[in-house]
Amino acid sequence: MTSPASTALILSGGGARAAYQVGVLKAIGNWQGRGRGLPFQILSGTSAGAVNATVLAAWASCLCKGVRQLEGVWSQFNTGQVFYADAGHIMKHLTKRLLHFFQADYAGQLPPSLLDPTPLQQLLANRIPFARVDQQIRLGRLRALAVTASSYSLRTSVSFFTATDDCHPWHRAKRLGIRTHLSEAHLLASTSLPFLFPPVRIKHQYFADGTIHQLSPLSPVIHLGAERILVVGTQHHHPPPPQARHHPPTAGTIAGHLLDTIFTDALNADLERAWRINQTLEQVPPRRLKHMALRPLNIMVIQPSQNLDALAARFYQHLPRAVRWLLSRMGVSDDAESSLLSYLLFESPYCRELIALGEADAEAQKAALAPHLGILA
Repeated sequence: MTSPASTALILSGGGARAAYQVGVLKAIGNWQGRGRGLPFQILSGTSAGAVNATVLAAWASCLCKGVRQLEGVWSQFNTGQVFYADAGHIMKHLTKRLLHFFQADYAGQLPPSLLDPTPLQQLLANRIPFARVDQQIRLGRLRALAVTASSYSLRTSVSFFTATDDCHPWHRAKRLGIRTHLSEAHLLASTSLPFLFPPVRIKHQYFADGTIHQLSPLSPVIHLGAERILVVGTQHHHPPPPQARHHPPTAGTIAGHLLDTIFTDALNADLERAWRINQTLEQVPPRRLKHMALRPLNIMVIQPSQNLDALAARFYQHLPRAVRWLLSRMGVSDDAESSLLSYLLFESPYCRELIALGEADAEAQKAALAPHLGILA
Protein backbone atom coordinates (compact mmCIF):
# COMPACT_ATOMS: atom_id res chain seq x y z
CA MET A 1 0.00 0.00 0.00
CA THR A 2 1.18 3.54 -0.81
CA SER A 3 2.82 5.53 1.96
CA PRO A 4 0.68 8.65 2.51
CA ALA A 5 3.76 10.56 3.72
CA SER A 6 5.13 10.57 0.16
CA THR A 7 1.83 11.07 -1.67
CA ALA A 8 0.91 14.59 -2.83
CA LEU A 9 -2.10 16.37 -4.27
CA ILE A 10 -1.68 19.32 -6.61
CA LEU A 11 -4.72 21.53 -7.24
CA SER A 12 -4.14 23.93 -10.11
CA GLY A 13 -5.72 27.32 -10.66
CA GLY A 14 -8.71 28.08 -12.82
CA GLY A 15 -11.09 30.52 -11.13
CA ALA A 16 -14.62 29.13 -11.06
CA ARG A 17 -13.36 26.02 -12.84
CA ALA A 18 -11.84 24.89 -9.51
CA ALA A 19 -15.31 23.62 -8.53
CA TYR A 20 -14.39 20.62 -10.71
CA GLN A 21 -11.74 19.66 -8.16
CA VAL A 22 -14.40 19.35 -5.46
CA GLY A 23 -16.17 16.67 -7.50
CA VAL A 24 -12.98 14.66 -7.91
CA LEU A 25 -12.29 14.88 -4.17
CA LYS A 26 -15.88 13.94 -3.39
CA ALA A 27 -15.49 10.71 -5.35
CA ILE A 28 -12.24 9.87 -3.56
CA GLY A 29 -13.90 10.50 -0.20
CA ASN A 30 -16.75 8.16 -1.11
CA TRP A 31 -14.28 5.39 -2.02
CA GLN A 32 -12.52 5.71 1.33
CA GLY A 33 -15.64 5.90 3.44
CA ARG A 34 -16.52 8.21 6.31
CA GLY A 35 -14.09 9.10 9.05
CA ARG A 36 -10.93 8.50 7.00
CA GLY A 37 -8.16 11.06 6.65
CA LEU A 38 -6.51 12.32 3.50
CA PRO A 39 -4.89 9.67 1.27
CA PHE A 40 -2.09 12.19 0.74
CA GLN A 41 -0.16 14.24 3.27
CA ILE A 42 1.39 16.86 0.99
CA LEU A 43 -0.94 19.47 -0.49
CA SER A 44 -0.07 22.18 -2.97
CA GLY A 45 -2.45 24.69 -4.50
CA THR A 46 -2.31 27.71 -6.76
CA SER A 47 -4.94 30.41 -7.26
CA ALA A 48 -8.42 28.94 -6.62
CA GLY A 49 -6.77 25.55 -6.16
CA ALA A 50 -4.89 27.02 -3.19
CA VAL A 51 -8.20 27.79 -1.49
CA ASN A 52 -9.42 24.22 -1.99
CA ALA A 53 -6.10 22.80 -0.77
CA THR A 54 -6.15 24.93 2.39
CA VAL A 55 -9.66 23.80 3.31
CA LEU A 56 -8.59 20.17 2.86
CA ALA A 57 -5.55 20.80 5.05
CA ALA A 58 -7.69 22.27 7.82
CA TRP A 59 -9.80 19.07 7.82
CA ALA A 60 -6.98 16.62 7.10
CA SER A 61 -8.28 14.23 9.76
CA CYS A 62 -11.43 13.57 7.68
CA LEU A 63 -11.48 13.93 3.90
CA CYS A 64 -15.27 13.66 3.68
CA LYS A 65 -15.71 16.51 6.15
CA GLY A 66 -13.29 18.71 4.23
CA VAL A 67 -15.10 17.96 0.98
CA ARG A 68 -18.44 18.81 2.61
CA GLN A 69 -17.00 22.16 3.65
CA LEU A 70 -15.90 22.83 0.09
CA GLU A 71 -19.10 21.59 -1.52
CA GLY A 72 -21.17 23.66 0.88
CA VAL A 73 -19.52 26.83 -0.43
CA TRP A 74 -19.12 25.97 -4.12
CA SER A 75 -22.62 24.55 -4.56
CA GLN A 76 -24.16 27.73 -3.12
CA PHE A 77 -21.71 30.17 -4.71
CA ASN A 78 -22.59 33.47 -6.31
CA THR A 79 -20.36 36.04 -7.98
CA GLY A 80 -20.97 38.57 -5.22
CA GLN A 81 -19.05 36.35 -2.81
CA VAL A 82 -15.89 36.78 -4.90
CA PHE A 83 -16.11 40.42 -5.96
CA TYR A 84 -18.68 43.20 -5.75
CA ALA A 85 -20.95 42.46 -8.70
CA ASP A 86 -23.60 45.20 -8.54
CA ALA A 87 -23.48 48.25 -10.83
CA GLY A 88 -23.06 50.72 -7.97
CA HIS A 89 -19.97 49.06 -6.51
CA ILE A 90 -18.41 48.38 -9.92
CA MET A 91 -18.78 51.99 -11.09
CA LYS A 92 -17.57 53.37 -7.76
CA HIS A 93 -14.54 51.07 -7.85
CA LEU A 94 -13.62 51.96 -11.44
CA THR A 95 -14.16 55.69 -10.93
CA LYS A 96 -12.02 55.74 -7.80
CA ARG A 97 -9.18 53.94 -9.58
CA LEU A 98 -9.44 56.24 -12.60
CA LEU A 99 -9.21 59.38 -10.48
CA HIS A 100 -6.22 58.06 -8.57
CA PHE A 101 -4.53 57.17 -11.86
CA PHE A 102 -4.10 60.87 -12.66
CA GLN A 103 -2.55 61.71 -9.31
CA ALA A 104 1.04 62.97 -9.33
CA ASP A 105 1.65 61.22 -6.00
CA TYR A 106 2.51 57.72 -7.28
CA ALA A 107 2.96 56.39 -3.76
CA GLY A 108 -0.63 57.31 -2.97
CA GLN A 109 -2.15 55.72 -6.07
CA LEU A 110 -4.46 52.76 -5.68
CA PRO A 111 -3.35 49.49 -7.28
CA PRO A 112 -5.02 48.94 -10.68
CA SER A 113 -7.89 46.47 -10.80
CA LEU A 114 -11.11 46.00 -12.69
CA LEU A 115 -12.92 44.34 -9.78
CA ASP A 116 -13.00 44.66 -5.98
CA PRO A 117 -12.33 41.29 -4.24
CA THR A 118 -13.24 42.46 -0.72
CA PRO A 119 -16.06 39.84 -0.49
CA LEU A 120 -13.56 37.06 -1.21
CA GLN A 121 -11.24 38.35 1.49
CA GLN A 122 -14.10 38.27 3.99
CA LEU A 123 -15.17 34.79 2.86
CA LEU A 124 -11.67 33.39 3.31
CA ALA A 125 -11.26 34.96 6.75
CA ASN A 126 -14.66 33.72 7.95
CA ARG A 127 -14.78 30.22 6.47
CA ILE A 128 -11.22 28.85 6.72
CA PRO A 129 -9.85 27.98 10.19
CA PHE A 130 -6.17 28.59 9.44
CA ALA A 131 -5.11 27.60 12.96
CA ARG A 132 -6.37 24.07 12.25
CA VAL A 133 -3.79 23.63 9.48
CA ASP A 134 -0.86 23.90 11.88
CA GLN A 135 -2.74 21.72 14.36
CA GLN A 136 -3.19 18.96 11.76
CA ILE A 137 0.55 19.06 11.06
CA ARG A 138 1.43 18.85 14.76
CA LEU A 139 -0.86 15.83 15.15
CA GLY A 140 0.84 14.04 12.24
CA ARG A 141 -2.24 14.08 10.00
CA LEU A 142 -0.55 16.29 7.41
CA ARG A 143 3.06 16.75 6.33
CA ALA A 144 2.88 20.01 4.39
CA LEU A 145 0.68 22.61 2.70
CA ALA A 146 2.07 24.97 0.05
CA VAL A 147 0.33 28.02 -1.42
CA THR A 148 2.01 29.63 -4.42
CA ALA A 149 1.90 33.32 -5.38
CA SER A 150 3.93 35.51 -7.76
CA SER A 151 6.18 38.26 -6.42
CA TYR A 152 6.19 41.55 -8.34
CA SER A 153 9.39 42.57 -6.52
CA LEU A 154 11.39 39.38 -7.09
CA ARG A 155 9.69 38.47 -10.39
CA THR A 156 9.60 34.89 -9.28
CA SER A 157 7.26 32.19 -8.01
CA VAL A 158 7.02 32.05 -4.22
CA SER A 159 5.55 29.01 -2.46
CA PHE A 160 4.54 29.84 1.09
CA PHE A 161 4.41 26.63 3.08
CA THR A 162 3.75 25.28 6.52
CA ALA A 163 5.12 21.81 7.22
CA THR A 164 6.82 19.38 9.58
CA ASP A 165 10.29 20.28 10.85
CA ASP A 166 12.09 18.07 8.34
CA CYS A 167 10.80 20.16 5.42
CA HIS A 168 13.16 22.98 4.48
CA PRO A 169 12.91 26.19 2.42
CA TRP A 170 14.30 26.09 -1.12
CA HIS A 171 15.70 28.56 -3.62
CA ARG A 172 15.92 27.62 -7.30
CA ALA A 173 15.85 29.59 -10.55
CA LYS A 174 12.61 31.62 -10.66
CA ARG A 175 11.10 29.80 -7.67
CA LEU A 176 11.57 29.65 -3.92
CA GLY A 177 9.84 28.22 -0.87
CA ILE A 178 9.28 30.21 2.31
CA ARG A 179 8.11 28.68 5.58
CA THR A 180 5.38 30.77 7.22
CA HIS A 181 2.03 30.69 9.01
CA LEU A 182 -0.57 30.84 6.25
CA SER A 183 -3.45 33.32 6.36
CA GLU A 184 -6.15 34.73 4.08
CA ALA A 185 -3.56 37.21 2.72
CA HIS A 186 -1.58 34.36 1.13
CA LEU A 187 -4.71 32.90 -0.47
CA LEU A 188 -5.85 36.32 -1.66
CA ALA A 189 -2.41 36.89 -3.19
CA SER A 190 -2.45 33.50 -4.90
CA THR A 191 -5.85 34.26 -6.51
CA SER A 192 -5.15 37.88 -7.52
CA LEU A 193 -5.16 37.88 -11.31
CA PRO A 194 -3.47 41.05 -12.66
CA PHE A 195 -5.82 43.83 -13.79
CA LEU A 196 -8.87 41.88 -12.62
CA PHE A 197 -7.87 42.04 -8.93
CA PRO A 198 -5.37 44.30 -7.12
CA PRO A 199 -1.96 43.05 -6.00
CA VAL A 200 -1.76 41.91 -2.37
CA ARG A 201 0.89 43.16 0.03
CA ILE A 202 2.60 40.62 2.31
CA LYS A 203 5.22 42.24 4.51
CA HIS A 204 7.28 44.41 2.13
CA GLN A 205 6.34 42.82 -1.19
CA TYR A 206 3.35 42.80 -3.52
CA PHE A 207 2.05 39.53 -4.93
CA ALA A 208 -0.27 38.40 -7.72
CA ASP A 209 -1.82 35.14 -8.90
CA GLY A 210 0.54 32.24 -8.34
CA THR A 211 0.30 30.86 -11.88
CA ILE A 212 2.02 33.86 -13.50
CA HIS A 213 5.64 33.01 -12.66
CA GLN A 214 5.02 29.34 -11.88
CA LEU A 215 7.26 27.61 -14.43
CA SER A 216 7.36 24.36 -12.44
CA PRO A 217 4.04 23.56 -10.69
CA LEU A 218 5.41 20.19 -9.54
CA SER A 219 8.34 21.80 -7.74
CA PRO A 220 6.71 22.56 -4.33
CA VAL A 221 5.56 18.99 -3.66
CA ILE A 222 8.87 17.54 -4.88
CA HIS A 223 10.79 19.75 -2.45
CA LEU A 224 8.39 18.71 0.30
CA GLY A 225 9.14 15.01 -0.27
CA ALA A 226 6.52 13.71 -2.72
CA GLU A 227 7.15 10.58 -4.77
CA ARG A 228 3.56 9.86 -5.82
CA ILE A 229 1.46 12.75 -7.15
CA LEU A 230 -2.14 13.32 -8.16
CA VAL A 231 -2.70 16.46 -10.25
CA VAL A 232 -6.27 17.73 -10.62
CA GLY A 233 -6.34 20.20 -13.50
CA THR A 234 -9.09 22.46 -14.80
CA GLN A 235 -8.42 22.39 -18.55
CA HIS A 236 -10.26 20.10 -20.97
CA HIS A 237 -7.63 17.68 -22.27
CA HIS A 238 -8.93 17.81 -25.88
CA PRO A 239 -8.68 21.38 -27.23
CA PRO A 240 -11.43 22.50 -29.62
CA PRO A 241 -10.65 22.28 -33.35
CA PRO A 242 -9.43 25.50 -35.00
CA GLN A 243 -12.13 27.67 -36.51
CA ALA A 244 -11.98 30.16 -39.35
CA ARG A 245 -12.13 33.76 -38.08
CA HIS A 246 -13.87 36.50 -40.02
CA HIS A 247 -13.04 39.24 -37.53
CA PRO A 248 -10.16 40.17 -35.21
CA PRO A 249 -10.24 38.61 -31.71
CA THR A 250 -12.10 40.62 -29.11
CA ALA A 251 -10.62 41.76 -25.81
CA GLY A 252 -12.51 38.91 -24.16
CA THR A 253 -11.06 36.35 -26.56
CA ILE A 254 -7.54 37.63 -25.91
CA ALA A 255 -8.13 37.60 -22.14
CA GLY A 256 -9.41 34.03 -22.38
CA HIS A 257 -6.31 32.94 -24.30
CA LEU A 258 -4.08 34.58 -21.70
CA LEU A 259 -5.88 32.79 -18.87
CA ASP A 260 -5.63 29.46 -20.70
CA THR A 261 -1.88 30.04 -21.09
CA ILE A 262 -1.39 31.12 -17.47
CA PHE A 263 -3.36 28.25 -15.96
CA THR A 264 -2.36 25.32 -18.18
CA ASP A 265 0.80 25.74 -20.26
CA ALA A 266 3.32 25.62 -17.40
CA LEU A 267 1.60 22.60 -15.85
CA ASN A 268 1.54 20.66 -19.12
CA ALA A 269 5.20 21.50 -19.81
CA ASP A 270 6.26 20.45 -16.32
CA LEU A 271 4.35 17.17 -16.57
CA GLU A 272 5.98 16.41 -19.91
CA ARG A 273 9.41 17.17 -18.41
CA ALA A 274 8.72 14.87 -15.45
CA TRP A 275 7.63 12.01 -17.71
CA ARG A 276 10.77 12.40 -19.82
CA ILE A 277 12.95 12.27 -16.70
CA ASN A 278 11.10 9.14 -15.59
CA GLN A 279 11.80 7.50 -18.96
CA THR A 280 15.48 8.40 -18.65
CA LEU A 281 15.73 7.06 -15.11
CA GLU A 282 14.21 3.76 -16.22
CA GLN A 283 17.38 3.20 -18.24
CA VAL A 284 19.65 3.73 -15.21
CA PRO A 285 20.72 0.61 -13.26
CA PRO A 286 19.21 0.55 -9.73
CA ARG A 287 22.65 0.51 -8.05
CA ARG A 288 23.54 3.80 -9.76
CA LEU A 289 20.12 5.37 -9.32
CA LYS A 290 20.40 5.47 -5.53
CA HIS A 291 23.45 7.73 -5.83
CA MET A 292 21.70 10.24 -8.12
CA ALA A 293 19.93 13.41 -6.99
CA LEU A 294 16.99 12.61 -9.29
CA ARG A 295 14.26 10.15 -8.37
CA PRO A 296 11.34 8.79 -10.40
CA LEU A 297 7.91 10.28 -9.77
CA ASN A 298 4.63 8.39 -10.05
CA ILE A 299 2.24 10.98 -11.48
CA MET A 300 -1.43 10.74 -12.37
CA VAL A 301 -3.44 13.56 -13.90
CA ILE A 302 -7.21 14.00 -14.02
CA GLN A 303 -8.77 16.78 -16.07
CA PRO A 304 -12.29 17.68 -17.29
CA SER A 305 -13.64 15.38 -19.97
CA GLN A 306 -15.86 18.14 -21.35
CA ASN A 307 -15.20 21.53 -22.90
CA LEU A 308 -15.82 23.94 -19.99
CA ASP A 309 -16.19 26.96 -22.29
CA ALA A 310 -19.28 25.40 -23.89
CA LEU A 311 -20.56 24.35 -20.47
CA ALA A 312 -20.18 27.88 -19.06
CA ALA A 313 -22.05 29.43 -22.00
CA ARG A 314 -25.20 27.59 -20.89
CA PHE A 315 -25.16 29.51 -17.60
CA TYR A 316 -24.26 32.97 -18.91
CA GLN A 317 -27.60 34.47 -17.89
CA HIS A 318 -26.97 33.52 -14.24
CA LEU A 319 -24.31 36.22 -13.98
CA PRO A 320 -25.38 39.52 -12.39
CA ARG A 321 -26.52 42.06 -14.98
CA ALA A 322 -23.68 44.48 -14.21
CA VAL A 323 -21.08 41.76 -14.75
CA ARG A 324 -22.72 40.75 -18.06
CA TRP A 325 -22.59 44.38 -19.15
CA LEU A 326 -18.92 44.64 -18.20
CA LEU A 327 -18.08 41.42 -20.06
CA SER A 328 -20.09 42.50 -23.09
CA ARG A 329 -17.80 45.55 -23.41
CA MET A 330 -14.99 43.00 -23.87
CA GLY A 331 -16.92 41.01 -26.46
CA VAL A 332 -17.95 38.19 -24.12
CA SER A 333 -21.45 36.73 -24.44
CA ASP A 334 -23.15 33.35 -24.27
CA ASP A 335 -22.17 32.62 -27.89
CA ALA A 336 -18.71 34.21 -27.87
CA GLU A 337 -15.44 32.35 -28.44
CA SER A 338 -13.79 33.51 -25.20
CA SER A 339 -13.00 31.10 -22.39
CA LEU A 340 -13.00 34.06 -19.95
CA LEU A 341 -16.58 33.25 -18.96
CA SER A 342 -15.68 29.76 -17.69
CA TYR A 343 -13.15 31.31 -15.27
CA LEU A 344 -15.38 34.08 -13.90
CA LEU A 345 -18.77 32.34 -13.68
CA PHE A 346 -18.91 31.95 -9.90
CA GLU A 347 -22.59 30.96 -9.90
CA SER A 348 -23.99 27.90 -8.16
CA PRO A 349 -25.74 26.22 -11.16
CA TYR A 350 -22.47 26.22 -13.12
CA CYS A 351 -20.40 25.19 -10.10
CA ARG A 352 -22.74 22.30 -9.32
CA GLU A 353 -22.36 21.08 -12.92
CA LEU A 354 -18.59 21.18 -12.52
CA ILE A 355 -18.76 19.24 -9.23
CA ALA A 356 -20.91 16.58 -10.89
CA LEU A 357 -18.50 16.41 -13.84
CA GLY A 358 -15.50 16.03 -11.54
CA GLU A 359 -17.18 13.22 -9.63
CA ALA A 360 -18.17 11.43 -12.85
CA ASP A 361 -14.68 11.77 -14.34
CA ALA A 362 -13.10 10.38 -11.17
CA GLU A 363 -15.51 7.45 -11.14
CA ALA A 364 -14.65 6.73 -14.77
CA GLN A 365 -10.96 6.47 -13.78
CA LYS A 366 -11.47 4.70 -10.45
CA ALA A 367 -9.69 1.51 -11.54
CA ALA A 368 -6.44 3.51 -12.02
CA LEU A 369 -6.96 6.35 -9.56
CA ALA A 370 -7.89 4.40 -6.41
CA PRO A 371 -4.77 2.13 -6.44
CA HIS A 372 -2.63 5.19 -7.20
CA LEU A 373 -3.78 6.62 -3.86
CA GLY A 374 -3.51 3.35 -1.97
CA ILE A 375 -7.29 2.85 -1.90
CA LEU A 376 -8.72 -0.59 -2.65
CA ALA A 377 -10.76 -0.25 -5.84
